[in-house]
Amino acid sequence: MSKGQNHKDYSEEERLALLREYYHSGMSKASFCKHHGLCGIALLNKWLCKYGNEGKTVSLYAKPEKEDMANRSKEDYKDENALLKKRIRELEKTLEFSRLETLARDMMIDKAEEYFDI
Repeated sequence: MSKGQNHKDYSEEERLALLREYYHSGMSKASFCKHHGLCGIALLNKWLCKYGNEGKTVSLYAKPEKEDMANRSKEDYKDENALLKKRIRELEKTLEFSRLETLARDMMIDKAEEYFDI
């Protein structure tokens, strides 16, 4: 594939949406780039540096719709509570997977050091 063949210009909104999705996904940079058809990790790293260094914050959630709290019903609060509890369970599961992944990497490093007598 020639350089630039898979090139796409992304608007700032698209970049921020992709970064928000990247943070939310828990995927590796390589997997995320492949999944979304980004030309490479360098592009994602560039965005991470750009939006991190300029002090711009990337929200993990889309902007919530403004709603008058006084007009919300008890059912709305129950539904929102259930969704938040589900989200917490998903995040806890993702965190546990990440911990296991880190443990597996540490074990691989230990075994490689042992094998290569480092």
